[in-house]
Amino acid sequence: MTIGELAGDGDGQVSSPPAPTPVQPKGRTQEHGVGTSPVEPSKPVTQLPTVVGVIDGDTIDVRGVGGILPAGATSRVRLLAIDAPEKGACFSRDATARTKALLPQGSGVRIERDTKLKDPYDRYLLYVWNEQGVFVNESLVRSGHAKGVLYPPNDAHWPKISQANETARKAGAGLWSACPGSAPKPAETPKSADADNPAGLPPGPPAGSPDVDCSDLAGAVWVGAADPHRLDRDGDGIGCDSK
Repeated sequence: MTIGELAGDGDGQVSSPPAPTPVQPKGRTQEHGVGTSPVEPSKPVTQLPTVVGVIDGDTIDVRGVGGILPAGATSRVRLLAIDAPEKGACFSRDATARTKALLPQGSGVRIERDTKLKDPYDRYLLYVWNEQGVFVNESLVRSGHAKGVLYPPNDAHWPKISQANETARKAGAGLWSACPGSAPKPAETPKSADADNPAGLPPGPPAGSPDVDCSDLAGAVWVGAADPHRLDRDGDGIGCDSK
C-alpha cells in the first residue's frame, strides 16, 4: 500500500487540509474590516452660571447661561435675605473675603429666584449655591459675615436664614462681636429722609429696598438723619459724597 492510498481520497491523490475558519474576537465589533471597541455616547455636560467677580460681601457678578440670567451676559446679583457690611465699614473686608472663598472667580453656581426678580437698581435678587452645594446666603449669615434681613415679598428661604441669624447673634459670630454698633437696620422699620434738603441733592434710596451701596449710585444723595442704608460716613446728611 502506497502513501497515496493511506492519505488520498481513494484515487491515489493526496487531499489538502481544509482552510481554517476565521474566528471573530469576542467583545469587539467590526467596522470597515477593523476591530474596534464599542463606544458609549457621551453624556451632555450641564452648563452652570459662572462667577465673574465678587463686589462685596453680598453682591457678585455672574455670567448667565439662559433662564434666570441672560445667556452670555454678565449680570449684577444681590444675594437675597442678607445684608453684609458696606465697603469701608466695620468687618466689610472680612465679609468680602468670605464671599470670595465661597464663590471663587470662574466657579459654577446654582441660582434660584423668588417672587421679585430685580431691585430698583436692576440687580438680580437671587439665592445662590456654590459647586460644593453650600447655600451661600445662609452660610454668610451663620458665620456672622452678614446679617439676615427680610425683604418682602421674597421670603422663600427666610425661616432657614432667620434661624442662622439667631444662631450667629447668640454665639457672637463675626460682626456680631467685632462691631455690634454697625448692625444693619431691619427693613421692617423704614424711616423717610428729612424733607429739608439744603444741599439740593436727589434723595437717597428709601428703606425697605435690598441694601444699597454707594457703588450702586451715580453720585451723592441726601439722606438726612435717617440714612437707612448707612451711606453717610461723616454725619452731614449727605451720602456717598466721598465716592
